[in-house]
Amino acid sequence: MANYRVTIANRTYDVSIEDDQLVVNGDRISYDMDSLNDNGLHILRQPNRNTEAYLEPNRQGVYDIQIEGNHLSAEVLSGFQSSSKKARQDTGSIHSPMPGLIVDIMVKIGDRVKQGQTLLIQEAMKMQMKLRAPSSGVVKSILIAPGSQVEKGVLLVSLAPTG
Repeated sequence: MANYRVTIANRTYDVSIEDDQLVVNGDRISYDMDSLNDNGLHILRQPNRNTEAYLEPNRQGVYDIQIEGNHLSAEVLSGFQSSSKKARQDTGSIHSPMPGLIVDIMVKIGDRVKQGQTLLIQEAMKMQMKLRAPSSGVVKSILIAPGSQVEKGVLLVSLAPTG
């Protein structure tokens, strides 16, 4: 499962991709999205209509979107999980939310990090995602290097709690 928090025009949406299904703020949405070219043009297919959308990353974690004549800017945080799921999971581990390329690592072993701090950048489907610390701690291990291709679910970084 891949989880994101998307902010558009001061509105925040919790988005999950579960078994090829899109869930936005708890509501399942039927869709299919295909790239029409390598320049960001996509078609969004829904049961009753098709919509063209242009998606372009303009800096890490921020995307320009043009859809139905509207121009939007969206900030995407990768790895978001609802608080109930966070409580059940190991808060000292950062796993790959989907297959992709590790673009940059912003920390090194021994660094103290704060909850929400960007630890690394992963690129998937031509989008770069900031993977952030789920809790404050000290970087215990970094199991990948920039330029690494990783699969979904691979452990990338582990943190030791500060205490």
